[in-house]
Amino acid sequence: MVRRWLVEETAHGAVGREVEILDRPERVAALTSPLAWRIMQELAKAPDYPNALAERLKVHEQKVYYHVRRLEAAGLLEVLREEAKRGASARILAPTAEAFAIVLKGRGNPVASPMLPHAGVVARFLEEFTRDGVFDGSIVVGSPYTHGPFNTTARDSPYAVELGFFLGRLFAPRKGLVVRLDTEVKALGAGKEDMILVGGPVANIITMELNPHLAVNFDWKQVWRMESSRTRRPYADEQVGLVAKVRNPWNPARVIVVLSGLHAVGTMAAILGLTHFAEEVLDGYAPGEDFYRVVAGQDRDGDGRLDAVSILE
Repeated sequence: MVRRWLVEETAHGAVGREVEILDRPERVAALTSPLAWRIMQELAKAPDYPNALAERLKVHEQKVYYHVRRLEAAGLLEVLREEAKRGASARILAPTAEAFAIVLKGRGNPVASPMLPHAGVVARFLEEFTRDGVFDGSIVVGSPYTHGPFNTTARDSPYAVELGFFLGRLFAPRKGLVVRLDTEVKALGAGKEDMILVGGPVANIITMELNPHLAVNFDWKQVWRMESSRTRRPYADEQVGLVAKVRNPWNPARVIVVLSGLHAVGTMAAILGLTHFAEEVLDGYAPGEDFYRVVAGQDRDGDGRLDAVSILE
């Protein structure tokens, strides 16, 4: 029995179904009757025994029994369990798979896979950001205009495109814009929704206001660096980034995910860690607990762009 995965794009995001491949013509023949087709559809909605199914379909029970026998012989129906009904044992039937398909010979066309190898890991990490498969929250980036106490413009906001492209393969977009500027969030209040902050405290003023509440935070009093109160380790390399998830100090019912670096390249390292190396970076994450991971970006192929991360803490 050969099985594959069918991925459908729906209004509520990508939905996966396990598909059984119909590999023999006699299996397909059992489905050619309109009544057999209706039987499969009804049993997919709610498994049942043949007599009750005949009542649901408003057809003679002998017709249902005939097609049920053919569908069972073709391996399209199976007995889930047996129950006592009206003094006898009734077999509760259901389809053997969520979907069926015929695969013809041919090479097919190469496409980008919508399924990510570590999708489940990231989905669990971002569980508060989805409602029925739809992204529910905001990606907060630094304003491109001069702003904040450092009178700067954000240089790491473009890396949010990489993050958005990744999240678009996990969740369906919500109505309205997903991205907010830090200046907008400051004006609206930082406790209204779950947020993913992109950029360090110089570029993103919401990160700056969150900074005192972080166990791994940014320090610019003597020298620009990141410091961990957990390990007492300082980090000053420009390629160092922080991946964190904490309760929103302004609204504990909400969470904040931080993807920040000492410099723009450090923010890219944090985003790269989440989008490409989640299995390693998110190892040890426990729902409901604050999470911190310090990473360093690496350029292993020497082309001037980050392509890997190492975990520092």
